[in-house]
Formats: sequence, structure tokens, C-alpha cells
Amino acid sequence: MRPLEISAAVLAGGYSTRMGRDKATLSFGDGTLLSHQIRKLKSLGVDEVLISGTADGIPDVYPHRGPLSGIHACLKQAKHDAVLFLSVDAPLVPPETLLSLIDAHKSGITLLEHGGEIEPLMGVYDRALAETCESILQTERTSVRRLLDQAAVRTVPYTGDSMLLMNCNTPEAYQKLLNANRPSFS
Repeated sequence: MRPLEISAAVLAGGYSTRMGRDKATLSFGDGTLLSHQIRKLKSLGVDEVLISGTADGIPDVYPHRGPLSGIHACLKQAKHDAVLFLSVDAPLVPPETLLSLIDAHKSGITLLEHGGEIEPLMGVYDRALAETCESILQTERTSVRRLLDQAAVRTVPYTGDSMLLMNCNTPEAYQKLLNANRPSFS
């Protein structure tokens, strides 16, 4: 398989206050949530996988400012012009769904849409948006939604099983995730 001309990043930061412990290190399959997401992204043919929010990953330039800070840090470090972002706590997202985001991306931001809602932590962002992220991060309101308001956003409809988009923010959601029938990839 020829490597895709795109970088990828796993957003693994945050305080995990509802979970009570670091979500990236939770057991999943034959490893952790983080190792599972890295393997999935590499299975797509992505040659660069960046990690945001872990001790060994890319540090936030603007710490404690939410997911936009991790997006910003990864955009600044990426070697390709676009970066596929995936949150660490949504391990059931099918690889085919991620490929559909990559295929649909032309410029700006391309996000997954499901049930009329967009998934801002499952999408492709142009590396050039790092400057816009930085200007937002220098303010008090640092949500990813502010970036979406300032960029060209394309959406890709997701019509598959909504269970596959589930993220685990609580111990109960994590248990539900473990009980789910996980799709495989190689």
C-alpha cells in the first residue's frame, strides 16, 4: 500500500475527570485505547501519526486550553498539508469512515456528520489553520467550534451504526465499549 499524503493525529489529552483516570491508557483489545487508535491510523496507510496530550507526545503550545490546543500543536508539527484527527476515546470508528473523510477533503476542514450533529474531533484539518487556531487560543474562548466558524467546513454524512461513533467518557461508557462487538482491521 502506498502511503497517503496526509498526517494523522490522536487527540489523547484532557483531564479525564468523568472517567477518573487517563483514557489513553485504558485497556482495549490487545493493548490500550491509544495503541488501538495508532494501529488503526497506520492501517490506513498514513505514514505520520502524531500524538497530542501524552507525556511522550507533542506538547500543547497553549496548555490547558482544551482540544483546540492539541489540534494546534499537531498542525504545527505535521509534515503534510492536512491532518486527520481522531480522539483517543472513540475506538470503534471504522477505518472506512476515516478513509471517506480523507477522500472528501479538499481544503479547510472536513468533518463527520451524524444525526444532524458534526463530530469536530473526527475530521481532516488543513495544516494552514494553525495560525487561526493560535489567534483563538490567545483569547478566553477556545472551543473548536470557534475555529469551525472561521474556516470552510465540509461534512461527510455517516449513516452507519451510531454505536461505532461512541466515545467513552465515563466508566459506564467504557464498560459498554468493552461489551460491544468491535470491528477488526489489519
